[in-house]
Amino acid sequence: MKFVDISGFGHSGKSVITDLLKEFKGYQVPHYNFEFNLLRIQGGLLDLKFALHDNWSPIRSDAAIRRFQRLVRRIGPSANLSRPLTLAYSNGMNYDNAFQGKFSEITRDYIGRLIRYSYRGEWPYIVLDQPVWKQFLQRILLNFRIKKSFLSDIYVTEPDNFIPITVTYLEELFGLIKEEQTTCIVTHNAVEPFNPTEALEFFKNGKVVIVQRDPRDIYASTLIPQKGYIPEYEISRHWQIKGSFLEINNLDRFIERQKLLYERIRLSRDNNKVLRLRYEDVVLNYERTVTQILEFLNESPEIHFKKKTFFNPDQSKKNIGLWKSMENQESIRRIQEALPEFCFQ
Repeated sequence: MKFVDISGFGHSGKSVITDLLKEFKGYQVPHYNFEFNLLRIQGGLLDLKFALHDNWSPIRSDAAIRRFQRLVRRIGPSANLSRPLTLAYSNGMNYDNAFQGKFSEITRDYIGRLIRYSYRGEWPYIVLDQPVWKQFLQRILLNFRIKKSFLSDIYVTEPDNFIPITVTYLEELFGLIKEEQTTCIVTHNAVEPFNPTEALEFFKNGKVVIVQRDPRDIYASTLIPQKGYIPEYEISRHWQIKGSFLEINNLDRFIERQKLLYERIRLSRDNNKVLRLRYEDVVLNYERTVTQILEFLNESPEIHFKKKTFFNPDQSKKNIGLWKSMENQESIRRIQEALPEFCFQ
């Protein structure tokens, strides 16, 4: 099974690639609003890889397993009145719903395969991740000699097998939702655009397409969205969220953030599993870019059997040069002067 992730830098227009791949035979594209965050999220698979594989130690690996367990408890179940604890723990990602009700179960099995053995013992580092009230209670019990020790399950992991175990886990997980005719699973933002090859180790046959966009249009599109083309599935709330995390209301911070994002790209680590595209090239040079994408994915042109059904470049052209409609051209000038190499000429 093949995997392709579509990634970007925040409102960079990656949905044009998502819509394009919907037109490819055998490509299973998720709901536009579902992002598979398990790799990049704090405490997720990349952090687990660092602690269990790249820089293994008894302290880091044990702590990473515990943090991953807590993460799964938060993102797996949906909040449900019939299970009161989920009202407190569930954060709304609802991965059990996304994976046939089995995400938590399969992930617990995966964690079990990562653990070589466990034992009961005292482990002073555990308290650092516990609530302060629990540490306070333990201190009182010890001081009053009510309890002499506090035992916990301590996990010793298997560093050498982390990658193959994780590859199998992800194949099993996506196998739950794979449709009969599917030859390639598409994900959104599973792989970050800065150093994507780190995450691609988790897939036997995985690739990533990364989209970047003129920062002037990123800025303008969140302030004057009505001037461009807005897909039907977008809602105004998304614009508010994007504007907030992009720091649109503070021009200096917006520029600083854009600069930082692009400074952290590790182009030297890219390989033939990484394709970086400009939003403007995808739209304005449609035929050439489609050919480039087909070659990157090792697919023949015949696979593109629903051409322009979901991605119409003529509509997306309305989102290029939005910055020219901004009343405050001084802001645009400052963005251009600070980030000239990222502006589309």
